[in-house]
Amino acid sequence: MLKKMKRFFRFCFIGALWSCLYFGVVYAVMKFFWKFNIFKKTYWVTISRFWQEGGVIDTAQEYFFIIALLSIIPLWILGWRKAMKVSIAKIIFFPIFWYNNYQERKYAQAPKAITLKNMGAKIGGRQTPQQVMDEMIASRMPKEKEKKDLNSSKIRSSFEEKNRTFHEKAGGNK
Repeated sequence: MLKKMKRFFRFCFIGALWSCLYFGVVYAVMKFFWKFNIFKKTYWVTISRFWQEGGVIDTAQEYFFIIALLSIIPLWILGWRKAMKVSIAKIIFFPIFWYNNYQERKYAQAPKAITLKNMGAKIGGRQTPQQVMDEMIASRMPKEKEKKDLNSSKIRSSFEEKNRTFHEKAGGNK
């Protein structure tokens, strides 16, 4: 008895999910291509009136419309049957599985080797032009700093000397 209830619950649950999904897609497709709402009676009355008055189907668009209308129910039943073969766990956890697969695909494109930066000695003999420029700048920077220090110390000493002579002259006038 419990097994039958479980199967019935599974049948109803999958049927409800599949029906909502399927008829939502069918509604969107019919609305987009033919401006036809499958859930409103007035649209079906219009088709019935057209058929009873001897309407003729002559364009490809009308043929596709009739094929789409006639295939709604068979595709719904076929899809429900296929959905019954899928486990409920796959249906319920589909968003989680999809997101996990998305993350795996996203990071699978990243290189497998880990690049270690600032680890001391260089591995490999070739350097990129940017690395060569960085080394040249780093090797010249201390020299430039020393030159600045020498220049600034000369300027300071000459300023102090001029300041001393100024005060001596100013003090001598008093």
